[in-house]
Amino acid sequence: MFDRLLAFFDLLGTLLDLGHLGSRLSQGKRTAFERKLDEINWGQYQTAYGVAIDVPKQLERLASKDEDMACAAAEDLDAGLCHQHVDVDSAALPALPFLLEVLDSADQRLTCAILDILDGFATCTNPAYQPEWNRRKPWVPKLREALRDELPRFRSLQQNPDECIRDCVHNILANLA
Repeated sequence: MFDRLLAFFDLLGTLLDLGHLGSRLSQGKRTAFERKLDEINWGQYQTAYGVAIDVPKQLERLASKDEDMACAAAEDLDAGLCHQHVDVDSAALPALPFLLEVLDSADQRLTCAILDILDGFATCTNPAYQPEWNRRKPWVPKLREALRDELPRFRSLQQNPDECIRDCVHNILANLA
């Protein structure tokens, strides 16, 4: 019964953007990753589809041990955070540390999917390709700098045997140069 009540508050918190009230009530049952997600007011950030209230659940799914669920979450995050690699939205900045954390333990398929998202971030923050509307967003340079801080991580993947991973890393490095 208590679990159902917590699930109800989780849903209510998401729907009303009450900061995941139910999640906060069940802190003891949540992982450190989930607790860090709860600390962010996602309602103040945007995705291509509006307010970023779905992003925490998408990031939780991305961290799932279920490969298909994680890859589906990567697709959702790619579409919302960096729509068609043309426009990056404000939720990309607080989502970046979570993407990188999951990347550290991802299998090849998920690694490629996460790197594709990061490739979109790098492309959209590249001044040479940046659309005019991204140039006016004050958080874009912060996102670019955070990505540049990860250059050693990206370089370490250049020799990966997976072609998708190598291609994404090549694009990321080129866009961050």
